[in-house]
Amino acid sequence: MRRVVARALARAGARAPRDGVKSRASRRVSRAPARTRGATSDATRDDDDARGGGVKFALTVARDRAVVEPSRLDAYVAANVPDASASRGRVAAAIKARMVTLNGKTASKPSRALKPGDVIEGELERERASEAKPEPWVKLDIVHEDESVLVVNKAAGMVTHPSAGHESGTLVNAVLGHCDLPELVVPTGNQALSDDDDDDDDAVDDDEGARDGMIRPGIVHRLDKGTSGVMVVAKDASAHNSLCEQFAARVVRRKYVAILSGVPSPSKGRIEAPIGRDPRDRLRMAVTQGGGRFAASNYEVIATLANGNASLVEWRLETGRTHQIRVHAKHIGHPILGDDTYGGGGGAAVSALSRYGVFDVKEAKALMSTIDRPMLHARTLGFTHPQSGEALDFSRDPPEDFETFASRLADKTDA
Repeated sequence: MRRVVARALARAGARAPRDGVKSRASRRVSRAPARTRGATSDATRDDDDARGGGVKFALTVARDRAVVEPSRLDAYVAANVPDASASRGRVAAAIKARMVTLNGKTASKPSRALKPGDVIEGELERERASEAKPEPWVKLDIVHEDESVLVVNKAAGMVTHPSAGHESGTLVNAVLGHCDLPELVVPTGNQALSDDDDDDDDAVDDDEGARDGMIRPGIVHRLDKGTSGVMVVAKDASAHNSLCEQFAARVVRRKYVAILSGVPSPSKGRIEAPIGRDPRDRLRMAVTQGGGRFAASNYEVIATLANGNASLVEWRLETGRTHQIRVHAKHIGHPILGDDTYGGGGGAAVSALSRYGVFDVKEAKALMSTIDRPMLHARTLGFTHPQSGEALDFSRDPPEDFETFASRLADKTDA
């Protein structure tokens, strides 16, 4: 079978980096912030808390610092408490639980800006055991592994973390089993996020873990169940902090490929449109003027398929919002094929493919029945290694269902 996607990407110059090789752009990426110079700290762990909680701390921001970095309260505490379990998500949870004081007064906002001379005291909550069970029989497609990180090629259909209706078979279950871990050894939640930051099923993990009692081992970012592709998982709290800081700073390099209905015009562009909950359906996201959160996506048409009834498009995200690519693709009138939630499936897809007689209706229906997910794949991922500081890039081409579908569309394209 022709490798339509790989060839199209190569012709367009969108070559994937060799695994683990530095890219020129990535040389500009600095390591995640280390402990802030000039900060004084005192941290202790309760003796009866062998499972990793009850960390008490006292910090004073140096008065001779013109600029406080990190400037956010949660990020500053996470960077300066000398305890491996002091993740940003865990700190944010303690702040929301009113367990942290700033200059003698109870702090309530993780995003509170700090100034020189501020005194921060508090205690981190005891870590709660994950509800996820190790499942070593759930196989992982491992792209790279070392002592700090695990890079995997997530299969379409695999849920990232346990949730209602998905208590087993998730990426978290598989990671616990692969690493021979008990129910929990790594604190998570969200170092990169609080209520003010990115929250995306195709990007950084949010802080629901801190709110609902579910600790998600090593999860830094997520991909939708139906999205395949490259993900990084942290193997310890230090790596998790570093990676989440990189996602929050938007220095992680991510590219996706998708098969869209029709061909966007212009063929290369930037979409800036806020995303929020769809007021007509709270289970979906939508472009919501006046109430959504800033979101920006860059796209480029790599190949025209089915004589213009479909296209292979590469996406690069500037921000991470829930279902961002899927929502922005719908917003410009070219939803991802196979995406029933956002207009890329059912009769709409059949009508799009059968325009101008490229497919007859019966043939278009048969073709759409061969896919059961949005044709979206996370192709490349690059980040700075949390320990070595090296800039690493990894890639995987789309899986067989994606390639087969693209090939069928390409067969209907005039030479």
